[in-house]
Formats: sequence, structure tokens, C-alpha cells
Amino acid sequence: MVSYHPDDGVDSFGPEAAQHRIERLRIQHESLLETPSFVVHNGEVRSGVPSWPDVQGDILRSESNQRQYTTLRVTAETNATHLEVTVMPPRTDEINNDTQFSILFVEHHKLVEKGFDNPGEAHRDRVLVGLAEFPMVGQQLAIGANIVAPFVATYPTQDLSEWSVIVLHEYTEEALLNRSIMNSQPLGVVEISVKSSSLNEGTELPVLLPIVIFLSVGVLGLVTVKTKEKVREEE
Repeated sequence: MVSYHPDDGVDSFGPEAAQHRIERLRIQHESLLETPSFVVHNGEVRSGVPSWPDVQGDILRSESNQRQYTTLRVTAETNATHLEVTVMPPRTDEINNDTQFSILFVEHHKLVEKGFDNPGEAHRDRVLVGLAEFPMVGQQLAIGANIVAPFVATYPTQDLSEWSVIVLHEYTEEALLNRSIMNSQPLGVVEISVKSSSLNEGTELPVLLPIVIFLSVGVLGLVTVKTKEKVREEE
């Protein structure tokens, strides 16, 4: 799960990276207006807390229907100042020019500043704070993060005790213009999560393998989706 907090003057966060991803969603979801809104695997937009039973149904259906996915090869390491994530380039026979690898940097336990609308607790989890996008063809993009090489991005870890990295193989914005929500779901997803007790220089990072990518847009971070398997590295 990842939360996109909009830059609307109401939300406490509103990072540029989240606004970029919200605009990407609006390519196919023009009705994405109300917050909180929820999207499972780029499917139908569910708006408002009363829609939560529908969201749960979407998650179950996506888990049941997902049969094929890209095998992502991801490594991550930390030092005293930064987290560095590397996505291994696709093999020649795996390249699809209409797709990209996206790295999403997600902060946990992020404090809500005073003076903003806050219907929940004092902290939020899974807040998107930075990203890097690597299209197979075209210009690379980084927002709130740094690109240090093709398919390699870093994010500062100062004052960041708990975080996740989500790596997606997905269609480019240009490709989404010519696809429906039925055939534009992410092609592969890997998540790496580290809690504060594990954040030490040189630590080995667990990789979580979720089946679906679940997005919430708005001020409420309500749900954590459990995953079924942990490994050190996915190939």
C-alpha cells in the first residue's frame, strides 16, 4: 500500500512526488476528486470511507486474478546518509518500450503538522515522499530523490527511521493514453520495508512480495495490506 497525499492546501504533506502520481492516475480516472479515494491495481476508483467494503473486494479479486507478472530483480542498501535502490535492467527479450520501472520512496510514521486538517492519529504511514521513473525509451525523471545511474536512485535517510521502497514495472503515461483500466495494471511489484530497529548501516534488507499495488489518495491512511513471503532479494 502507498498513500498519495495531494497538494491541495488541506493535506499536511502534499509532496510533489505524490502530486505527480495523482496526475498520472487522472489520465484514466478523471473522477479522482474526492479524498480519501482508493485504487487497487489501477482499477476502479473507490471514494470515501463508506466504499471500504468495495476496496476489500477489489483486493481479493486482484489477488485471485493475477496469474503472470514481471520478475523484478531489486537490491537496496543504506549508508550513513542515503538509501540506494537498484533495479536490474530487463533482459533484451523482456523489454517493452511502452513501459517503465518506477521506484517509490515511502515514509512511515510521518508526523502530521499542526494547523492542518487531521481526522486521524498524529502520524501517517506509507506516505509517498520521493520517486524515480526509468522508461525503457525516453527521459528519466526524479522527484524528491536522486538518479545516480540508469535504474539506480537514492533517497536521504536523515530523520527517516521507518520506510519502504516500492518498485513497479508499469506502463508509461504515454501508453496509458491508449489503454483502458482493464489492460493497464502494473506488470510487476516488489516492496522493501525496514522498521526502525533494522535501520543500521550495512543491514540486510527484507524484500516483501505483494501481489497487488493498493493506493490511497487523501488524508486518511487506513489499511495495511499483509504480504505472504519474505526473501532477501527477488530474482
